[in-house]
Amino acid sequence: MITKNLKIIVFVISFIFLLSCDNGSDGSDLGPTTPPEIQQRLYFTNQSLTVNRSQSQPLTIDLRYEGPQTTETITVGYEIEVPNDNGAVEGKDFELPNSSSFTILNGQALTDVTLIQRVLFNEEATENRFVSFRIKDKEGFLTTNASGAGNIVAVTIGPTDDDTESNDPNDPDDFIGDKKFTFTGETGSTLKIPYFSNVDNIRDTNNENIKRAVVVLQGARRNAGSYYRSMLGAAEMESTQLDTILIVSPQFVIEDDINEFVLDEEHIYWESTWKTGANSRNESSNPRPERIPSFTVMDSLMLKIAEYPNLEKIVFTGHSAGGQYVNRYAASSPIVDELQNSYGVELSFIVNNPSSYIYMDDKRKVPGTQNTFAVPSTSCSNYNEYKYGLDELFTYLRETGGGAETIRERLITRKVTYLVGQEDNDPNASLLDRDCEALLQGDDRLERGINYFDHLLDFYGSVIEENQSFGIVPGVGHSSRGMFQSEKGRAAAFRN
Repeated sequence: MITKNLKIIVFVISFIFLLSCDNGSDGSDLGPTTPPEIQQRLYFTNQSLTVNRSQSQPLTIDLRYEGPQTTETITVGYEIEVPNDNGAVEGKDFELPNSSSFTILNGQALTDVTLIQRVLFNEEATENRFVSFRIKDKEGFLTTNASGAGNIVAVTIGPTDDDTESNDPNDPDDFIGDKKFTFTGETGSTLKIPYFSNVDNIRDTNNENIKRAVVVLQGARRNAGSYYRSMLGAAEMESTQLDTILIVSPQFVIEDDINEFVLDEEHIYWESTWKTGANSRNESSNPRPERIPSFTVMDSLMLKIAEYPNLEKIVFTGHSAGGQYVNRYAASSPIVDELQNSYGVELSFIVNNPSSYIYMDDKRKVPGTQNTFAVPSTSCSNYNEYKYGLDELFTYLRETGGGAETIRERLITRKVTYLVGQEDNDPNASLLDRDCEALLQGDDRLERGINYFDHLLDFYGSVIEENQSFGIVPGVGHSSRGMFQSEKGRAAAFRN
C-alpha cells in the first residue's frame, strides 16, 4: 500500500513539474501565455558594416521585428562599444544621431535605422577604426535571431578614397553625377537625374544641422560637377560651419550623354531646351515611358530638400545657361508659395550671366536711350515668343505656371538677385545667343543684364526693387567660379 501511494505522489509531482515547464519557467519573462512560436524578437539583419570616410550620408541598417502583428510603436535602446585598439572616437570619427534608441513604427517587419549620422574626415585616421552597436535588453523581447545572433553589429570606418580612380569605367573623368535623384513620374514610372552634392543622398533628410541649401545649376556644357566644386569653394570661403549648408548641383543630360556614359533607361534626357523647362525626350533610340518638363523635375527636387527639419532657406542659382533656367523658373514655378506655406522655407534666386531673359511684355529698349522701351520695328517676327517673351508658352508655363498674366503677377513677388560680370561684354563670346530675338535684348551679356533690369523697372516701376536687385561683379567675365566666389556672389548665396 505504501508503495502504491508513493507511486501516486511521484506521478503528481512529475505532472506539476511538467506544467511548470510548459508555462515558460525557463528564465524568460514572456509570461505563461506566450508560447515559443510567437515570441517577439528584435535583431540586426547584418553583423558587420563598412563605411568610407569620403561618404557623408547617414549609415543605416535594417532592424527586423518578428512576432505577432501589432499596431503599437516599439522603441528599443542601444549602446556603443569600442575596442581598446583602433577604436573609433565619437566627435572625431563619427557623429551619432540625436536619439539613443531605435523606433519601429506599427510593428513593421523591417525598419531602416540610423547607426551613424555622419562619418567625419579624421586626418589622423590613416587605418581602419572600429565601433560596435549593441541592442539593449527589452522586456518581453528576445534581442537575437533564432541562431542567437543579431544583437550587435560591428562597423568598420575606413580611410577616405577621395584619391582613388573613378569606379565607373564608362565615366573615368566623373562627368556624370555620382548620385541619383529618383522620383515618380505622372504615370508611375521610376525616373532619375544625376546630381553632385556634399551629402551622399539628399533623400536622407534627418540631418538637423542643415539650415541653408544652395542649388547650383549647370551651364550649356552640362558641367554640373565643375559648378558644384566652384560653389563648394565659395561656401568654404564664406563659412566655417559647412555642416549647416547643403549644396546640390542637379544635372540635366542629353541623349549623347545617355549613349556615351551608358546610362540606364530610368535616366531621362533632353535637348538643349532643358534650360527653358521643355519636356524630356522619348526617342526610338532611347525610349522612355513618359516625358517630363525640366521645371517639374526641379519642383520635385525643391520639395524633397524642404523636408530637412531645420532648413530655413533654399537659394537657387545658375550661371550662363543655368542663369537662363533660373530666370524663367523663378517667373513661372508656383513652388515658392508651396515651400513657404507648407514647410516655412524661403526660396530665393540668383541669375548669373545668362544669354537671354524672359520679358514681361513685347517692348524692348530703344537703342541709344537710357531707359526708353517700345515695340521694336523689326523683321524678327518671333522675338516675343517664349523663351524670350510670353507668347507661345511651353506646356509647363501654360498649365503649372498659369499662363502669361499669372507669370507677370508672380515674378514681382520673387526674391531675385541679377548678377553680371563686368568683363562679360564680348559680343562674339563662345555660346552667346546670336539669334535675332536675343540681339534685341542687347549686344552682349553685360548689356543684356542691364537692359533687362531696366525693363523690369519700366514694366513694374520701382516696386520691383523691394524684392529684386541688380549688380555688376567687377573684374569677372563669363566665369561661374568668378561669379560664385565673388563678394557679391557669396553675399547673395550665403548671407541674404
